[in-house]
Amino acid sequence: MNYQQSLKYVYNLGEFSYDFDLNRIKIFLEKLANPQDKLKIIHVAGTNGKGSVCAYISSTLQNAKYNVGLFTSPHISDIRERIQINRKLISKNEFSEFTTKFHKLANKYSLTYFEFLTAMAFWHFERRKVDFAVIEVGLGGRLDATNVVKNTLISIITNISLEHTQYLGYTIKKISGEKSGIIKNNGTVITGSTGIALKTIKEFAKKKNAAIFPVKITKKYKLPLFGNHQQQNASIAAKCAQILNISNKNIQEGLKKTNLPGRFEVRQFPPLRLWRIRHRSNGENKFKIIVDVAHNPAGMLVLKDSIKKYFNKKLNFVFGVLKDKDYKNMIKNISPIANKVFISAPKIKRALKPETVKNEFIKYIPIKNVFVYKDIKSATKSAVNSLSNFCITGSFYTVSEAIKCLRI
Repeated sequence: MNYQQSLKYVYNLGEFSYDFDLNRIKIFLEKLANPQDKLKIIHVAGTNGKGSVCAYISSTLQNAKYNVGLFTSPHISDIRERIQINRKLISKNEFSEFTTKFHKLANKYSLTYFEFLTAMAFWHFERRKVDFAVIEVGLGGRLDATNVVKNTLISIITNISLEHTQYLGYTIKKISGEKSGIIKNNGTVITGSTGIALKTIKEFAKKKNAAIFPVKITKKYKLPLFGNHQQQNASIAAKCAQILNISNKNIQEGLKKTNLPGRFEVRQFPPLRLWRIRHRSNGENKFKIIVDVAHNPAGMLVLKDSIKKYFNKKLNFVFGVLKDKDYKNMIKNISPIANKVFISAPKIKRALKPETVKNEFIKYIPIKNVFVYKDIKSATKSAVNSLSNFCITGSFYTVSEAIKCLRI
């Protein structure tokens, strides 16, 4: 298979198929000689902040001259973003090589899209002999495809709020229990969780005889990512690095060098490459675009607070959300700082109908300020034509489509 054929094969596995049974991927990985068992794993679960914590840890370890594998999801622009070593994406040739070698075996065991990519990451990292592999949980923890690892150095649970309740349970305690499934016997656990979630994680850690380190913000780091929540994420990553005997200098430098698109990412936008908009010579019509992959109520609260802190005024929004999310509370949380909202649906089956989103927004915002479009590109174009600061959010997939059409 060439790269395009490999991409087609992987996407045809079903990007959003959930079947929580670890037997398939365990058998598949056995046929690959269990590459995951030869890796030193840092395993990261949680409701929000997983991607940021993974990026911070990877950057910090890399700054200390280690070779670091990084597996995260979803991606924004390129599927290969999910599998990186020292910030370099898996090559197209390696992606195709794995798919060509193992697609028949994957078909035999009916691997899902996420299981196949998880196995590819383990194979790639073992083959390249990385010093550490930072692995982000896809969904939950206990029955997530990544939870086939044995040599977990540190398990991390960032924080916990209500999300994916149809899969994980309808209470914080139940969800905390599912995410605590990544804790290993005699292991080490770091968490930024509080309240019932922290209590539950402590109970699971005790059962596993695992050392637990609750983390609070005790110092401010110089970070490239905006938002007070990033201080919490950085503190979790710093604690992980400290346990691994990384120097304070490497921790601070590594945190500063972290690069992660889509986390309250503020971009200056003279939109010259997509639509020709006449700008006055004094630059008066230049504006900023905020790109944020917030996709649950807790994420929207963090986004709202960040916008209030850094802009101190209402913004326009490009908004698209998935129907299996708690969209009502997402919209309720973000509406207080929304001026105009340009709504559409990302091009995936799980997308919520724009009219449904509109009907929710107009509970909080005048109907004259809420607009529906046929696709994300059209919604984004209208936001650009408003010549005002705006935020793209609601889903990784909304952000991905908007960025592609903006070419920013």
